[in-house]
Amino acid sequence: MSLLVLFFIIFIGGPLAFRALMQGGPSPVAFRRLAIFMAVCASTGLTLRYGFAHLWGRNLLVTGGGIVFIWGGWIGVLAYGAQSLRRMDHSGRMRRLSAVCGALGTTVPWFGLASASLLAG
Repeated sequence: MSLLVLFFIIFIGGPLAFRALMQGGPSPVAFRRLAIFMAVCASTGLTLRYGFAHLWGRNLLVTGGGIVFIWGGWIGVLAYGAQSLRRMDHSGRMRRLSAVCGALGTTVPWFGLASASLLAG
């Protein structure tokens, strides 16, 4: 049941979060916004992971929050890369390609979680 919930969160929430981060064109303001978002997500996620290592895996709030923030940082990196591609090529084709590739990239963590769950038994 929990894997099913994670599946829907990752395959629906991830692309929607990516789309929200991609709002607006590839402007300097958008790049700063994405850089701040990535820094906040990554630092918060890593603080939860390593600052509260004794609670990691035992406390659902710490573990889940850390994973969500690290995943948010990953989505931010994808959005930053897609905005960089759009800045180099302003065509509609690049806009569509970066949107599709970025949305697909947000789902990559699911395959790691599913593989780990399969191997754990």
